[in-house]
Amino acid sequence: MKIEATILTVNNAINLAQARTELNRTMLKLRTEYGYAPPKDVSYPEMKQRCSELTKAIDIAMELYVESTGKLPERMRNLGYVKLEAYANVPDNRLKKAPLYTVEAAGNLLDFNADYLIKAAHNAAIANRTRKEWARLEYEYVERNDYNLRDLYDDLMERLDASENFITFEEYREERRKWKRCKYYACDNYFPIANERIIRPHIKARRIDAEYCCDECKKSQENAKVRYEKTGTYLPEYAYEYVLEETIERKEKNHIVISPEKIFENI
Repeated sequence: MKIEATILTVNNAINLAQARTELNRTMLKLRTEYGYAPPKDVSYPEMKQRCSELTKAIDIAMELYVESTGKLPERMRNLGYVKLEAYANVPDNRLKKAPLYTVEAAGNLLDFNADYLIKAAHNAAIANRTRKEWARLEYEYVERNDYNLRDLYDDLMERLDASENFITFEEYREERRKWKRCKYYACDNYFPIANERIIRPHIKARRIDAEYCCDECKKSQENAKVRYEKTGTYLPEYAYEYVLEETIERKEKNHIVISPEKIFENI
């Protein structure tokens, strides 16, 4: 009985090793075929077909492994933990480099292609977007919002309702006429066009015929008009493009930081 049990254990180990080798071979083939970025102009139907083929191939490989061993493929574990915590606390860098015979390797390959499928669907939606839809997105897109209409009204109402050093309603109306909204589509700033002011007198006023709160906004609006002629929208591409997960991870790894720009110039 003991000898039979030993033989059975050895046979199980051999079956497990063979199944693992076969799964590894299959996954290597699939990674070679599907583990690369598709063409930039890949269509949504083409990407959907690619993902469907990959999913079916992985399903078959996993089923063969289970039928051969009676077990699920191996999963990555963190030996510093026990039970379920060992599977939940595997570092991301290890998961990304999971051996091909593991469940995580199959997941990585599926995630990689699913990300491109989402991007293809996103690009298809962009191509069919109407001018009305673009206009709504442009309205919602704001780059600069240092001192908007609400801020101006709050300052004016505070002085209007003050018990001391208050202003009259006529002064309120006069002060309001000394501020203009920036003409740059992505800027909500209001800027002064008169030096003699009650609100924020330390802010340097621009010319009375000025249309922008700063030179940067003027240049940005000029660039936006050029984009509109080419793409049909004032928005920069990064405002609506789909960013792949691997691109996000790469930027986070490099610690990319964007510094805010100064809008107003102090006297």
